[in-house]
Amino acid sequence: MLVIAMETEPGGRVRWSGRRHDDDRPDATAGASPAELFDAVFHALHDGEQVALGLDCALTLPAAPDQASAGDLTEASDLAEAAANQPGLAELGYLLGELGNWRPWTTVSTSLARWKANTSILVWQAVPAPGAGPVTATAATDSFFRQLPAAQKADEANGTVVNLAAATARRAGLFVDPSELAQPTVSITVTDG
Repeated sequence: MLVIAMETEPGGRVRWSGRRHDDDRPDATAGASPAELFDAVFHALHDGEQVALGLDCALTLPAAPDQASAGDLTEASDLAEAAANQPGLAELGYLLGELGNWRPWTTVSTSLARWKANTSILVWQAVPAPGAGPVTATAATDSFFRQLPAAQKADEANGTVVNLAAATARRAGLFVDPSELAQPTVSITVTDG
């Protein structure tokens, strides 16, 4: 398993770092370009590993109850397209788009249970602990590993939501369960350790 977290820096630049489940070195894999991120994810998937990709930006947006439902691909796609140029989501779109070109059979999920069962890529949200500063990629990766054994499904949404990560995967031509479009993504609270 390869766990990568993306960190949005001031000015909108995104850097990422990650490590495999059997490697305790911080930033064992790191980079600052979407192409480097694609290479790391592509090679992990090619080697048969699952990938967990965390972002420090909002991956779920509220939607009007009369505009979105569990299968409303148009609303989800429209919201994902509107958010596509935001730091983090732009890099996610690039990565998933390239995977759609080179590995169109890749399955993406934002559900922890579905990913643990059989999915190639989990997209999760890195959330700062209450009172903490911005999320760093290294702390997010470490927090994912610490919380994975006890992690539960995402909190139930209060109202209707659109899952931007699931919609981005659909736009890239990758398989994602349509029910995930209206469910919040799994989130991990980032702590320093």
